[in-house]
Amino acid sequence: MKQMSSKEETAAPPQSLQHKQMVAQLVQLLIKSGLFLHREINQVCQSYGLNINQFCVINEIVLQGPVTQKMLCERLLSEKSNISKIVKTLLDKKLISVSVAPNDRRSTLLIETAPGAELWRDCLQRFYDSSTELMAILSDKETEKTLKLIKKLERAFIQNIAKK
Repeated sequence: MKQMSSKEETAAPPQSLQHKQMVAQLVQLLIKSGLFLHREINQVCQSYGLNINQFCVINEIVLQGPVTQKMLCERLLSEKSNISKIVKTLLDKKLISVSVAPNDRRSTLLIETAPGAELWRDCLQRFYDSSTELMAILSDKETEKTLKLIKKLERAFIQNIAKK
């Protein structure tokens, strides 16, 4: 009987073609579903003068408190150049403002303005309504299970970005 080296013992087993096809199908379905949801929710946001990316940025700012652009990139799984453009637009619309971080004068924090918070609240209510309508096919249990799996993927994607 051949003895395996420690490297061979820890290597992941080769994945079957069937497994790779299932994973590819999953990714394709997530992309298609994501594009559909993006289009539908973008219409909601547009009725408030925002696009979905701007809504996502202001949503993170409101929910997470004052944040840096770097934190937004990590939380939204987005490129710095994209976040910078969105932040500039939100600043121009006076929906967010910039302040100096109290514990590090070199760092700047983004915070929502009063008009930004009001617009966010209004848009969020329509977001909730549309989301509930779009996901009505799922039971509460299915929603919980799906949410748990998607959060697991999100954590893996965030870790992947952090490694780069």
